[in-house]
Amino acid sequence: MLAVMAAPVCAAQPEWRSWGTGETSAPRPVEGAIPAPTPTQTIMNEVMQRQQQLQLEMREIRDLVERQGYEIEMLKKANKDSYADTDRRLRALEQPSATGGVAPQIPGAAPADMPAAPSAQEAQAPAQVPPADAVGEQAAYDEAFGLLKAGKYDLAIKAFDAFVRTYPASPSAPNAQYWSGEARYVQGDLKGAMSQFELVVKGAPAHPKVPDALLKIGYVFYDQKNYAKARETLNKVKDQFPGSQAANLAEQRIKRMQQEGV
Repeated sequence: MLAVMAAPVCAAQPEWRSWGTGETSAPRPVEGAIPAPTPTQTIMNEVMQRQQQLQLEMREIRDLVERQGYEIEMLKKANKDSYADTDRRLRALEQPSATGGVAPQIPGAAPADMPAAPSAQEAQAPAQVPPADAVGEQAAYDEAFGLLKAGKYDLAIKAFDAFVRTYPASPSAPNAQYWSGEARYVQGDLKGAMSQFELVVKGAPAHPKVPDALLKIGYVFYDQKNYAKARETLNKVKDQFPGSQAANLAEQRIKRMQQEGV
């Protein structure tokens, strides 16, 4: 009888038998409890995506600053050319007559330092106006550039490409190819951007846009992680166009590559 009564007591109290023996039992998880939050791969992926987005935004901002700088340079050049053209026209008016001699002083005639009256042929000649095709050419280019400044990159690409097809011999064709490449670059189309920049460098080697196009080729190589070709191209910009804005930007990118160890 005593043995039968003692058995359930011993079975019901198993823990106190181990007191003093150094044995401990691990706590059992409560069913249905939510585990404490820990860093997960999902969080890391979100952080990396945010960093990539910030990098893209910074690149777009840098491109915008560069485009504004280029536009200012273009305006300066246009003003300088306009001033030179005006000066040339004024000098032409001051030149002596085609005979090269000094107009004789005739009583009652106008002083010699005043321009002579236009001849009958000159009077009948119509005023020079730009041809309609040139007006359409400039309007087409301005429209494409306006789309680029408005951030409508897809439309700007189509407009610049159409301009080059319509006016392949235009002095603005290399500019259109360059800005078409810029729009593609901003959108992340590195292959398409490279193609447009190479058209400028190879098709118009003496054009003022060549340093900028060569610089952007170096940028594309960098983004493609082809660091050897990027460094080679950026050094070419420095060597061939020293003192230019493109050379300064190439130097900055080379220093950045050195800091990154690439």
